[in-house]
Amino acid sequence: MRFEEFTDCLAWWKERKENEHAWRVRPEEVLKYDDTGLLVSANLDLKNPNGPQDAEHLPPEQLVDGILSKEKRIMEIMEEVKEALQGNGLSWVSRQ
Repeated sequence: MRFEEFTDCLAWWKERKENEHAWRVRPEEVLKYDDTGLLVSANLDLKNPNGPQDAEHLPPEQLVDGILSKEKRIMEIMEEVKEALQGNGLSWVSRQ
């Protein structure tokens, strides 16, 4: 990386205001201690609260139905393409 690539970050650093890319985190959200006060872990993988939400988890049956529906539509479109090619005097080549 070149120094110039840090221009935006350095400009932000002077005032450090929260925005869609920068947010405050409490130490207890990052650092975990055991009962004796010994540091056990530091979680640096905190998600951006302003970022996109996680995808909805659907039941497997619903996922399969959605995939099959899309595959059927793809086959319909491919048939239309095949017919259009045949109408133009072009042949459909199948390599197996």
